[in-house]
Amino acid sequence: MEDQEIHKRLIERTRQEPYARLLRMKVRKVSKGYSQVEMRFTPAMENIFGMAHGGALYSLMDEAFQTAGNSDGMVALALNVSVNYINSPEPGSLLLAEAKEIGLTRRTATYAISVTDETGKVIATCQALAYRKDSPLPFL
Repeated sequence: MEDQEIHKRLIERTRQEPYARLLRMKVRKVSKGYSQVEMRFTPAMENIFGMAHGGALYSLMDEAFQTAGNSDGMVALALNVSVNYINSPEPGSLLLAEAKEIGLTRRTATYAISVTDETGKVIATCQALAYRKDSPLPFL
């Protein structure tokens, strides 16, 4: 199957994903080893201090990780994710997570992921490690 068809199906599948829909995440772009996902920071995502809850920011990074990691059409699952929370976004900010593959072996892949707001301010960064299985995505 061609890469473009894999990416199209991956984006379609994420549109149906209940958790991504709950947080209103939208996959903007997928290419081999790369993904962009956006999410609007809403009051429902605030922690007890009125700042962005780390879980909401992590979820956005994880969605970018998931789509970049599976962009070759083979199942890849998270082994480890290390997150650095740098700034809290302003209320209503549109957040963009960008995942880039920085290392690839037969069994693992490493990704650098960043979250920025619409002004380019860095909100969070992470490094993620995926285990690559020998099985194709079940929805291809």
